[in-house]
Amino acid sequence: MQEKACGEWRRRMIAAEILRMTDRKRKIVLEDESSFVLYAGELRKYHIREGEEIPEEVLEEIHDDVLVKRAKLRCMNLLKTSDRTVHQLRDRLRHDGYPEEIAEKALAYVASYHYTDDERYAENYIRHQSGRKSRKVIVLELEKKGVDSDVIREAYSAVGQENQANAPFLQGSADVGAIRKLVRKRGYDAAHASWDEQQKLTGYLMRKGFEAADIRSVLRELQGQD
Repeated sequence: MQEKACGEWRRRMIAAEILRMTDRKRKIVLEDESSFVLYAGELRKYHIREGEEIPEEVLEEIHDDVLVKRAKLRCMNLLKTSDRTVHQLRDRLRHDGYPEEIAEKALAYVASYHYTDDERYAENYIRHQSGRKSRKVIVLELEKKGVDSDVIREAYSAVGQENQANAPFLQGSADVGAIRKLVRKRGYDAAHASWDEQQKLTGYLMRKGFEAADIRSVLRELQGQD
């Protein structure tokens, strides 16, 4: 069902349908097919009944005093558990039944306090994942989370500058460094590894999204050291 701007349903309107979502929650569908979610107790408080008109002042109070405040609190609670992108928050609010205008007000509120920052999210995600996944896989995952490609590039640039400052002696790309780390973690012994073991390791790394050329480069490097 297509959600309409909240300002449209703050007019006097009929509650065309009331749907049971959970034991406590009800979805109110208005005559123009826009909708919002309230608790069962709030239906009684505002005297909302299926097929009856909801006065304009009641809809306005629900918008301002209930839904906007609740959506802001929902965002804050979600951000307490983990950092999230704007896209992830928007999807969660939509899933919870908040109209688009309500969701955007809540998102603007948390953004105004810098509680959401997609570039910060991307930088932290890259720092955390770069030792375990390839850049290609990380980029795809960030894009699925709604992070813009330009933001991802900026984040990689920032993290790359940090890495150069903190470890200027490291050689090779970020992916090569991640491959080295994973190979060491798996206890791979280049001097005594059989062909089957090398192929198994190569397959494992390729499933992580690393390029075959980078894998070969690291394996040759390790063989040369031994």
